[in-house]
Amino acid sequence: MMSRFRPILLALSMVPALAAPVLAQEAQPATPSGMTARLLVSMDRLGDAAISPDGRWIAYVVRTMAPDLSKSATHILLADQDHPKQPHAALQGGPGRQDMPTWSADGHTLYFRGPDAKGVAQIWRAGSDGAAPVQLTHAPLDVGAFQIAADGGFAVASFRVFPDCPTLECTVARAAQPSVGTLYTSLNVRFFDSYGDGRYNALFRLDLGDGKAPAPLMPGFASDVPSRPAGSASAFALSPDGKTLVFSARPSGVSANLSTLHRLFEVSLAAPAAPREIGAGDPGSKLNPVFSPDGRQLAYMDKDGVGSDGDRAAVRVRDLASGTVREIGASIDRWPNAIAWAADGRTIYARSDDDGRERLYAYRLSGKVERLPVDGVSAIDVSRRGLMLVTSSFSSPPQVYTADAAGRSLHRVSDVGAGQIAGMAMARTHSLTFSGWNGEPVQAFVTEPLNPQPGRRYPVLFVIHGGPHGVYQDEWSFGRNPQVWAARGYATVMVNFHGSTGFGKGFAQAVLEHRGDRVLEDLQKGWAAVLAAYPSLDGDRACAMGSSFGGYMVDWIAGVWNEPWRCFITHAGTFDTRAYSSDLQWHGDRQTGGAPWEVPEAIERFNPVRYAAQWKKPILVTHGGRDFRVPFDQGLSAFTLAQRRGIPSELLYLPGENHIVSGAAASVLWYDTVDAWLDRWTAK
Repeated sequence: MMSRFRPILLALSMVPALAAPVLAQEAQPATPSGMTARLLVSMDRLGDAAISPDGRWIAYVVRTMAPDLSKSATHILLADQDHPKQPHAALQGGPGRQDMPTWSADGHTLYFRGPDAKGVAQIWRAGSDGAAPVQLTHAPLDVGAFQIAADGGFAVASFRVFPDCPTLECTVARAAQPSVGTLYTSLNVRFFDSYGDGRYNALFRLDLGDGKAPAPLMPGFASDVPSRPAGSASAFALSPDGKTLVFSARPSGVSANLSTLHRLFEVSLAAPAAPREIGAGDPGSKLNPVFSPDGRQLAYMDKDGVGSDGDRAAVRVRDLASGTVREIGASIDRWPNAIAWAADGRTIYARSDDDGRERLYAYRLSGKVERLPVDGVSAIDVSRRGLMLVTSSFSSPPQVYTADAAGRSLHRVSDVGAGQIAGMAMARTHSLTFSGWNGEPVQAFVTEPLNPQPGRRYPVLFVIHGGPHGVYQDEWSFGRNPQVWAARGYATVMVNFHGSTGFGKGFAQAVLEHRGDRVLEDLQKGWAAVLAAYPSLDGDRACAMGSSFGGYMVDWIAGVWNEPWRCFITHAGTFDTRAYSSDLQWHGDRQTGGAPWEVPEAIERFNPVRYAAQWKKPILVTHGGRDFRVPFDQGLSAFTLAQRRGIPSELLYLPGENHIVSGAAASVLWYDTVDAWLDRWTAK
């Protein structure tokens, strides 16, 4: 038998432009004023943002993309809040890629990360007066996340090193040695998209400007600070007096494959010694340490369990003199994604998932908790004048705003990408609540097609989120964006089923040991409720799509609930739950109630492979070759089943992508492939 395949060249000039959808008579061609995949990928994006302590200056990162999508650049813009009508100034000179803006305590100096002449990431300094940036560090390894001491004399920064190496040069030399194999003696074989080689993210002290070699602050500590793959400087905190460092990490030697456990550790910078655990023996996982402005208290997030992203995180405050710890806001059934102290030290701000939105809360040290009147918050910083926020919505990309300390008087600062989408129509998104599993209220979002016409009926894309402790929220996405499908004449349905965050602990944890039945019930009831509420949606021309846990659910419903669907799209989905190859073994254990050999019946109960004989609908499988969260073999197995059963099927293999499709070329290709699949199977 001859194998049929289509190699796809990676040069962007070879990636075809989006074709008009084939949607029978009711279908609409791609709307000129609507969002396209290529524009979504290429438009300017807001990156990190920081406000100076006095509130005058905001520095924010803008990512721009080359016209052919082959490369990107990042640069920092400065916005003077005392002169809001002035154009935002770019840093003059300095490195070509700039990120991680950080302000000095007096607000006159901006620190940031950028490459040196050899391409090694270093810490740079620039003044708010527009003077040319100056390179401060000359390390042989890339500087990772960093914080600057209040007096500006030194920084604490992360480097990826071998824990037993006394110097950065030792790591450089060892990493350069040729190797033909690796012998592993513990479960740190691979994580996210790379194989373990014995290196960890570790913190060092860098004295700025005196030429001293970076000094290790956690020698021999075999754990990542910050955690991979997307950790940040929020994993550690410098005291205002510069004498103490606190960081959050897995205990040394605890595998990221087996546990989410994070503890707090303290290092004296005045007399460096081995890290000392703070609150040893306390239950839970501790994250995001932040010193109060006066340095007397430490706030942090304390998760009440280990092994699930659905565990509640409490806001706790430790008095550093007495060691007394108290929780603030114990009565509210929401929990923070990140926290920050107010400038007066009386309030801790937190952004939290809340009923399909990411909202801002104020935790008062008095014990009172207030929900502030701002939604769609994805980042927060504080100054003596108030707040700096990054917000977005389903129809608006992220932008920087300022607000007063009460979250009011919102003022937009940035216009990143605004010119690229000026005049573009955006489809409307509606929220619907229906009765789901156990009669409990469940939310669904419905994004209607762009410019819907009365009397017409439109094909539907039913999208299932990952996790299961993920959530669909009223915020912009540069990944799976319903505006792209809306412009092509599709409605998009997104259900926040049990397991989703932002609806309380009980709602999030109801999915544990029930990922295949309670989630399924919510999806089925949500689909029925949406079709009843929106007659313009053509339930006979619908496809279901999901990524990660959503991909698993697509593989599951392909066997147990395939009647409503014209086709399926599964990305990075688990096809056989018996596999031991994921880099997050703890995730499956918590979802099923134990290790595979302890609860084999639970593993099999909701295993898609058990229902392979019931697969019959066309399926598109997409998978990254560097995905170690759900390894490629899972996607290949699903495609193999479909092929052997004679089911129309395609496999899009993306060799350079991991669990998330983030490359520009790969993203456009993914959208093009999905759109062609939808057009093919939703046509009459």
